[in-house]
Amino acid sequence: MTERRAKVAQLLAHDPDLSARAIATQLGVGKDTIRRDMDALRANGAPPAPQDDDVLVLRLDEPLRQALAVLRAVRRAPDTAAQNRAAARAAIRATADAVLEAHPELAR
Repeated sequence: MTERRAKVAQLLAHDPDLSARAIATQLGVGKDTIRRDMDALRANGAPPAPQDDDVLVLRLDEPLRQALAVLRAVRRAPDTAAQNRAAARAAIRATADAVLEAHPELAR
């Protein structure tokens, strides 16, 4: 497990936007295993910072703020910028994973 998490950390350091599914495919394990590894890595320290040109900025209008509140509620997380980023990232990755399950030909 420690060796696998080290490999997950290495892959994320190289490409912070890798999905759990992509990492799982590379390492030959399930995506849920990788999600747990990613959660543990984040709990032990911040993920690698994105490059300045890799930043996505969204205005938090009321519908988006309400959607983030729902996503945060699942983890009983506070309304902070960090928790909003985490909720948005998780939702985007989960959506992409669902699309890839339905359309495996889109996998990189």
